[in-house]
Amino acid sequence: MKTKTLYLTIVMLLLASVPGQTQSAFTNTELIAHLEEAQKNCDWKTRNLTGGPKGKMLLHKKTIDDVLEQLKAGQTVDPRKIEKALEVHGS
Repeated sequence: MKTKTLYLTIVMLLLASVPGQTQSAFTNTELIAHLEEAQKNCDWKTRNLTGGPKGKMLLHKKTIDDVLEQLKAGQTVDPRKIEKALEVHGS
């Protein structure tokens, strides 16, 4: 529960501090670090889950991968997509 609250707080701070479509390098670096951590967590879960939960986790991992790729390329990312990538699944 703490992690979910932390991610939500980070997203809200990012949305409040990002004017328009521009994002600072420090914010991107911090966001990339959190997304990479979530990506590792998804990797572990996809190796250990089966059936429907594994499918959901694979879709979530794909969202994280897409957002990470865009951020690393310096592209702007829809804040809703970032928020979705930072979701924590309890499965």
